[in-house]
Amino acid sequence: MNITSLYAPVILDKSSIVGEHCILGYPKEARLQAEQQNPGSSLMGDQVTVGPKCLLANHVVIYEGVQIGADCVIEDRVRIGYDTAIGDRTRIVYGAYVCDRVTIGIDATVAGFICDGTVIGDRSTVMGELVHEYTRPHEGWWDVDEEPPVIEADSVVGYGARVVGGVHIGPRSYVAAGAVVTKDVPPECVVTGVNIQTPAEQWRGRRLQNLIGYWLSLSKTQLP
Repeated sequence: MNITSLYAPVILDKSSIVGEHCILGYPKEARLQAEQQNPGSSLMGDQVTVGPKCLLANHVVIYEGVQIGADCVIEDRVRIGYDTAIGDRTRIVYGAYVCDRVTIGIDATVAGFICDGTVIGDRSTVMGELVHEYTRPHEGWWDVDEEPPVIEADSVVGYGARVVGGVHIGPRSYVAAGAVVTKDVPPECVVTGVNIQTPAEQWRGRRLQNLIGYWLSLSKTQLP
């Protein structure tokens, strides 16, 4: 039996480090199915690029077409789906499951579950779950392309929080741990419970005051 590798080509900067049992350039499902139906016909997958001074820890799986910027850290047991782009100095942590075609900006920190097509802005932190609404399961797994969440720059989604559907959060907003978000969150807002929104300047909680002060200094120098 002849075995043909379907793995995509990988460009790994010589200054980057890859740990044990990592997979780089794994083919997306569509190419694997095409190969099953017509062996030997599949085209080469899209190239994976890992920039300089990156650290990929152990048991990391990176699919084809992934682009990782400089100085990134990808911790143990992270999965990064095909055609995902990750900006410089970003950390993917705590065994995050990053689905396909995700865009993550620079200086971000990402954990949890990140659904297909999600956009996470520069300097944002996501520790919860970003999911589609999944309101049309009867139409099939591949036949529905739902709107994903968008997390704008300098925003936070706390541990265990869940953002559902094509909502926009921020910039400079904070979704508290365990909160549920199903509607847009304006700039400089704190979300608790289920869609309870409090403008940052009205928030009286002591622990967020330093962050809110930082946001307000940013908002004076840049547009939302």
